[in-house]
Amino acid sequence: MHSFLLMMVIPALAGLLGYLIGRLRNEFSFIGAILTLYYAVRLFFTSRHEVVIYKLMDVSGIPVAFRLDALSGFILLFVAIFGVLVVLFSFRYMKNWKGTRGYYLYLLLALAGANGVLLASNLVTLLFFWGSLLVIVYGLLFVGRPGAEKAARKALVVVGLSDFAMLLGIAILVVKNGWIDLAPRAPMALHDPMMILAFVLVAVGALAKAGSMPLHSWIPEASKTSPATVMAFIPASLDKLLGIYLLTRLSVYVFNIASNMVLRNVFMAVGAITVLGAVMMALVQKRVMRLLSFHAVSQVGYMVLGIGTGTPIGIAGGLFHMLNHSIYKTGLFLSAGSVEYWTKTDEIDKLGGLARQMPLTFFSFLVCAMAIAGVPPLSGFFSKWMVYQGIIDVAREGNRLFPIFLVAAMLGSVLTLASFLKLLHAMFLGGRPKALAKVREGSFTMWLPTMVLALLCIAFGIFAYQVPLRGLIYPSLPFGVEPLGIWQPVLTTLLLLVALGIGALIYLFGTARRPVMGRTFVGGEKIADDEESRVPGTAFYSSVKRLPIVDDLLRFGEAGALDLYNWVRGILNGVGVVFRQGIDQALEFLHDYLGKLIQATGKGLSYLHTGNLPLYVAWVFLGAIVFYLVLLLG
Repeated sequence: MHSFLLMMVIPALAGLLGYLIGRLRNEFSFIGAILTLYYAVRLFFTSRHEVVIYKLMDVSGIPVAFRLDALSGFILLFVAIFGVLVVLFSFRYMKNWKGTRGYYLYLLLALAGANGVLLASNLVTLLFFWGSLLVIVYGLLFVGRPGAEKAARKALVVVGLSDFAMLLGIAILVVKNGWIDLAPRAPMALHDPMMILAFVLVAVGALAKAGSMPLHSWIPEASKTSPATVMAFIPASLDKLLGIYLLTRLSVYVFNIASNMVLRNVFMAVGAITVLGAVMMALVQKRVMRLLSFHAVSQVGYMVLGIGTGTPIGIAGGLFHMLNHSIYKTGLFLSAGSVEYWTKTDEIDKLGGLARQMPLTFFSFLVCAMAIAGVPPLSGFFSKWMVYQGIIDVAREGNRLFPIFLVAAMLGSVLTLASFLKLLHAMFLGGRPKALAKVREGSFTMWLPTMVLALLCIAFGIFAYQVPLRGLIYPSLPFGVEPLGIWQPVLTTLLLLVALGIGALIYLFGTARRPVMGRTFVGGEKIADDEESRVPGTAFYSSVKRLPIVDDLLRFGEAGALDLYNWVRGILNGVGVVFRQGIDQALEFLHDYLGKLIQATGKGLSYLHTGNLPLYVAWVFLGAIVFYLVLLLG
C-alpha cells in the first residue's frame, strides 16, 4: 500500500481496533500514533527534495489524487508529533473522564483526517477529508463534562456554515475555470470579481478552522467542558495547522494575494481585531482553560496578519507563528491539564503556590507562557518579529494603514504577557491553598510531553535561522525571503544568561540569605488565617473592566455579541417567527373563508329544501325538460 494511504489507514485502523478491544485500547492507540509518526518522518525527508503525486482513482471525471510537497510535508510531521504527545499524555489524564473508549477512536480518526487534508492534491479531495473532520470533531467534543453537547452543537453550526461557504467557493472555481488543483503552475491574480468571491469563500472555511474572529466562539465554549487533551489537540494544534495551511496554500499557490491591496487590508484588519479582541477577553477570565482558549483565538490574528501582508517576510512569519503557536499552546493546555488533574479544578481563585510541588510542570508552563507572550529569545518572539517586519514592508507600497496594524500587533503582545503574568502567579506562585497541600508532580507520561514542547520553544527561538526557518518554513514557500532587520538569537541568549546569572547571585547573597516574613494587616488588625490573606490571580487587571469603552466591549463580548452562533440563532428565530405568524394568518384566513363559504352554501340549500311538495314537483319537471333538451341538441 502506498505511504500516502498508510498515513490515513494506520491511525483509523488503530483507533477502530482499540475501540473494539477495550483492554488493548492504550496499546493500539500508541502503536497507531507511533507508526503514523514513522511514515510522517519518511514523507518529510522525501518532500525535502521532490514533489510526489499519487492518483488513486477517478470519480465522475474528478480525480481522487494526493500530493506531497515541502509545505504539506513539514506540517504532516508536526501533526504526527502532536498526535503522539497527546496520546501519551492521555493515558493517565483521561482516567478521570468518562467516554474514553470513544475518545481514542475520535482522536485517531482526527489524525487520519488531518493527514488526508494535507495530502490532498485538489480541492474536491481536500473537501472530503475537511468535511469528515467536522463530524469527527463534533463527536470528540461530546467527550467531557455535562453540557458538552452545547459546545459540540455550536462547533457544528459555526464550522459547518463556514464549510458550506467553502463548498460554494470551490463550486465557483470549478464552473469558472474548470480546475481545482491546489498547486497550479502559476497563482492567479485577484482581479476578477468571481475569483475574489471564490477566494473569500474558501478562506472563510480556513479561518473558521483556525479559529479567527468572528468564527471563534465554539473554542471558548468547548473549554468549559472538554478535557485538556481535546483542547490541546483540536483548537491548539490540529485546527491551527490545517486552517493556516489552507490559507497559505490558497494565498500563495492557488491565488496571489499580493495582487489585491483591498483584500490584504481586509485580512490584516481581521487579524488585528482578532489579536486585540480575544486578548482583552482573556485578561478578565477566571478559569484557566477559558483564558487559554481565548489566547488560542488571539494568536490566530498574528498568522492572518502575516499572510494578509502579502509580503514574503510576512507570509513566512505567519507560517512560522502557526508552527510556534501549535507548540507552545499545546504545551500550555497540557500543563494546565496536569494541574487540573491533581487539583480537580481550573478555577484561578482556588489555585496558587504549586511551583515547588510541580517543578517540571511549572518550568514547561513558564517557558510556553513566555514564548506565547513573545519574550526573547523564545520562538514566539521570532515569528512575531517577522510579522512586524511584514507589516512594515507593506508601508513601502504606500499603505497608510500599516501603523494601525503594527500598533495592534505590538499591543497584543504586551497584553498577552500581562495575562500570563496573572496566570503564572495564580497557578504556581503566591500563597498555596491548604486544600492543595498534597498535590504532586504528574507521572512520566504527563510531564514528558510538556517538557518536549517547552524545549522546542527554546530551540526554535535560539536556533530559529538554522532549524525551523531554513529547514521547514523557507523551503515551503515558492519565493525567497529576505529579513528586513537584524536579530542574533544566539548572542542575545548568551547575554540574557549572563544577566540572569548575575541576578541569581545577587538574590542568593542578598534576599535569599535574609528572608523577611511579615504578617498581613487589614484595618490595623492582624489576620490570623493565612488563607484569608492569600491574594488570588483573579484580582489582577480587574480595573480594566472599569475603563469606559473597554467595559462596554467586554460586556458585549461576554454577552455573545461577537458570537456568530448567536447571530445565526437570532436570524433563524426571526425567520421562524415570520413564517409562524405568516402560516398562522394564512390558516386563519382559510378557516374564515371556508366557514363563510360553507355557511353560504348551507343557507342557499335551505332555500331549495323548504318541505313544500309543489316546489319539489316543479324542480322534477324542470330537470326533465333540461334532460330532454340535452337529448334533442345531442
